[in-house]
Amino acid sequence: MGAIFFYIFVYFIGYYGSNILNMLTVRPFITNRYMAALLPVYGVALTHAYVLVNSPPPQGSDITVEYALLVFITMPVVVVTLGAAYFMWNSKGKDDDHTGDNPSDNDRNSAETATVEAADLKTEEQSGNTESSDEKVAPRRSGNQQE
Repeated sequence: MGAIFFYIFVYFIGYYGSNILNMLTVRPFITNRYMAALLPVYGVALTHAYVLVNSPPPQGSDITVEYALLVFITMPVVVVTLGAAYFMWNSKGKDDDHTGDNPSDNDRNSAETATVEAADLKTEEQSGNTESSDEKVAPRRSGNQQE
């Protein structure tokens, strides 16, 4: 049980480390933090397996090398990998559902619409000022005045 918590801890170090790396770079360097965080997990697991295979078992224990590899390395790495894949899949569904729900997107769209409308209004005013004085229509008078 302790090995699973250890590998989950290593996973979160990799996940938040990639987040910090993305914040420090101008463009996001790592696009999929869920899978990139597995690299430290696999690196620690390979190092752990190498040390476990090349060192003698503890005195007075009936643990074989195969059992130790399975229980203390393979099983936790598989659990962390499946968890990362699940959370990645789950977050993609949330991103698809919330497209366009961001209020700042609506503000940006309304600002762009207002800018376009203002530009259209200016072009209409400019095209209206180019008419000759003969073509201009006389202003309407109120109903009480007679011609």
